[in-house]
Amino acid sequence: MTAHRFFIDPACFTGNSAILTGPEAHHLRSVLRLAPGELITLFDGSGNRFSARIDKISKKDILTTIIEKSRDQPTPVALHLGQSVLKGQKMELVAQKATELGIESIHPFLSEHGANKSQQDKKIDRWQRITMEACKQCNRAGLPRIYPVINFEELLADHPPCDLKLIFWEKESEQSLTGLFAKQQQPLTSVMIVIGPEGGFSNVEIDNARKAGFIPVSMGTRVLRAETAAITATAILQFILGNLSPGGR
Repeated sequence: MTAHRFFIDPACFTGNSAILTGPEAHHLRSVLRLAPGELITLFDGSGNRFSARIDKISKKDILTTIIEKSRDQPTPVALHLGQSVLKGQKMELVAQKATELGIESIHPFLSEHGANKSQQDKKIDRWQRITMEACKQCNRAGLPRIYPVINFEELLADHPPCDLKLIFWEKESEQSLTGLFAKQQQPLTSVMIVIGPEGGFSNVEIDNARKAGFIPVSMGTRVLRAETAAITATAILQFILGNLSPGGR
């Protein structure tokens, strides 16, 4: 039987002991009703995982002893996602599935035809909690970082340094992913993909992206929903980059 997984703050370790607190402790104690002596898995969000034994359960916290430590193997190529903020629960779906697929970081932004700024910053904590739950589900020990919401122009000017930068656009008729990677000669260490809003990118936004070094690419003739495009593009790129092979996270 697979051990239950719990997120733990790195500050909660002392020697070979770790103290589980807050919602994670409540879930262990009151929902799962685990008992002293049972084994669990802890992960700290930075790639470390720990096999631990429950020693003591109190109303305040859970005392555990670390039995074994391991670390996720890094993916061959870091993949970063720039995602136009989507309405409703669509952004939550993207955060969840991108985490399961091994995305390195998520950069939410506002674009001409997308959601407005109102209340978006308050949602980051929820998106981050969703990525934490997704890490539990997919047995991933490293949390993807979700950056503050910025404007599209700011994203073009301030993003992770990458060897290849792609922006998916439904009006692109010449450049496909297969054609692009067939011509790719240099080894890659990091790639960024950018997905637009439900209303798509404007011509001006695409022109500005080109000037910033992004390559517009197509995913075919079908017009996908924004959340479908984000999940599909992430999965395709992870496969092409070799990040879905055994051992990668």
